[in-house]
Amino acid sequence: MRSRIAIASLLILVIVSCNNNNQHQAISPRVNHVMLYVSDLEKSIQFYTQAFDFEVTNWLDTLIATQPDGTELVRPVKMAFLKFPNQDFVFELSEQVADTTNRPVAFLFQHVGIDVQDIDAAFSRAMGAGAEALLPVRVVKAKGIEAKQAFVGGPDGERVELMQIMAGEF
Repeated sequence: MRSRIAIASLLILVIVSCNNNNQHQAISPRVNHVMLYVSDLEKSIQFYTQAFDFEVTNWLDTLIATQPDGTELVRPVKMAFLKFPNQDFVFELSEQVADTTNRPVAFLFQHVGIDVQDIDAAFSRAMGAGAEALLPVRVVKAKGIEAKQAFVGGPDGERVELMQIMAGEF
């Protein structure tokens, strides 16, 4: 859980630094990827491809890191990269020892958000793929944005927000 929070915090810092054009030139115009640890890579791939139309674009079993002194560090890994068709965003899954930290269901701020066209159909499809219902479909409003939203839990309890924008934009 600590690593998920650290990744989310790093992602927020990158986004904030990219949006602060008055002091720094933007590092990148978009977020490249999000990575989650999972306990069973095949099970998670099956869930995300069935529930949300992700496609597996790459599998990694070895990672080679060249150190500053030129030596190579070879590390076995079990990772997969998933993408939505015709999109560049990468959803990276890495099989690791499962985190046994229990968080209350109300702690939904750390999550992966997926835009959908029909939230009721998307919610049903996720449930059919094995998701856990965390929050049912509801309408949320904030600063000119109105959306239908629901939260489901993935195979390792990760939170996935389904969002159908009704009006406004982020």
